[in-house]
Amino acid sequence: MPRLNLELKTRLALAVVAAVVITAIVVTAISLFVIRRDMRDELGEQQFTALKLTAAALDAGFEDRRIALRLLGEGIPDAARHNPALMQRYLEQHLSLNAQFFNVSVAEAGGAVIANYADPSQVGRFSMAGRDYLNDTLKGKKGVISKPLQSRMSNRSVVLMTEPLLNTRGEVELVLVASIDLKEHNFLGQFTDVKLGKSGFIFIITGDGVIVEHPDKERILKHMDDAGGQSPANNQALKGFEGSMESPDRAGENALYSYKRMASTNWIIGAHYLTRDAYAPIAEMQERAIIAAAVLTLLAGLLSWWFVNRLFQPLARLHAHIQRIRQDKSLDQLPGEMRHDELGDLHGAFNALMQERKSIEAELDEARVNLEEMNKTLARLALEDALTGLANRRQFERGLQEEFNRAARTNLSLAVIMIDVDYFKQYNDLYGHMAGDKVLRRLGSAIRDTNLRPEDLLARYGGEEIAVLLPGAKLEGAVMVAERIRKSIAALDIEHSASASGHLTISLGVSAVAPERQVHSPEDVLREADEALYLAKAAGRDCIRTIEDLKKSKGQA
Repeated sequence: MPRLNLELKTRLALAVVAAVVITAIVVTAISLFVIRRDMRDELGEQQFTALKLTAAALDAGFEDRRIALRLLGEGIPDAARHNPALMQRYLEQHLSLNAQFFNVSVAEAGGAVIANYADPSQVGRFSMAGRDYLNDTLKGKKGVISKPLQSRMSNRSVVLMTEPLLNTRGEVELVLVASIDLKEHNFLGQFTDVKLGKSGFIFIITGDGVIVEHPDKERILKHMDDAGGQSPANNQALKGFEGSMESPDRAGENALYSYKRMASTNWIIGAHYLTRDAYAPIAEMQERAIIAAAVLTLLAGLLSWWFVNRLFQPLARLHAHIQRIRQDKSLDQLPGEMRHDELGDLHGAFNALMQERKSIEAELDEARVNLEEMNKTLARLALEDALTGLANRRQFERGLQEEFNRAARTNLSLAVIMIDVDYFKQYNDLYGHMAGDKVLRRLGSAIRDTNLRPEDLLARYGGEEIAVLLPGAKLEGAVMVAERIRKSIAALDIEHSASASGHLTISLGVSAVAPERQVHSPEDVLREADEALYLAKAAGRDCIRTIEDLKKSKGQA
């Protein structure tokens, strides 16, 4: 009998220990699996969102530089087109080019370089004839962005942007060629320098796998496979994949990859984040769970032995008492207490696991807040004009489309004011481009202070043009706003010796319409405001013209 009791106690103790161990392992494994899956999905989504915002910002950066090249070409004097010395002097006057490009050259259609901003000694010694970027520009009669290449003129890794200058017959006469140095700090690196956690980074490759931007600058212009090994995720991106995935990198380590293609160049922006760093909090929690399980197992064994020994001591007494109850039909209660120590220990183990999970979720919330702040910063950079702090053209056109659709649904009016600085080119020529940039910032601040409503949108539309979107405004109200703006700029009393009034003035065009679907479009409102602006220019500047003035002018014509 004692031997039987000993074996029963042993089996019961081992069963309790096994139950505790199995429960701890299963709960820990399931919890870790769920946390890892949720964390992977969350990180992948946030990483892909960051890449989408980065792609939009880089596309906007290329568009800004395209506009700058176009404005530079439009400002070239006719005499300089056939005079290399005058062309060189014209380039050297534009010091602001340093902020956007490493170098700007002017080449003839035949390829001969007639002016070079960074190194004038290259003029007459270097030809771009036969280059793909020049041939594509001549063929399409529009600017292109080249593949990344090693410049033979500067011996630097660059990307080139071109802008053709046409003669009166519509033929390409000259080509502006601007270079962006890939190994120096530039607007590409402004976004790709962002660190993702401890080891994550952002990179850019072309559609055929050539590296354009990478934290390791020595890999720029090399194929992504030249460093050895291959990445299945990169190969999928080259085939058109966009989104996030977990895949081994070229070194064989698992990493979280995300990809997004740019609209302006068809380049691929990628993000690489090692899973061992991304899931580091889970690994730490796993170690703590293993230690907790080991301690729990030891305690469970000791407690089970103590509980079984205590349980079996009064067994004979309890058995006799039960027999007496059966015989006497008495209502006496069974002596002793019913203990639940094992359940209490198990409950404590669950509480420990849940506390650990709360700690992990707090860390995830903090990381989520940091990523949201970064997303807000990237979104602001993508929709804000860097010079004036106003909304940029992209945000204005998006706002115009939204307000146009709202006005069409609600039968409300919509007004647009187009503003242009009078004789701004002459102002830049007289006082310099830095002074011109300062004027644009002062104008933006002054217009903001003219009691615009919170729902009104003020944007730098391009160059010295500023646009104001007035949702719900009719023509009369929009003209009143335009007059306040005109007077506020006149009140600045900015000296401008090339202006007839002796100070800087603006011209304004106002358009308003109650949109009707299938009849109007946002482009109609913008075009009419622009035409009214040109009518104000023709009327002597420093004045306002409206769509009604435009209709009268066309009726007289």
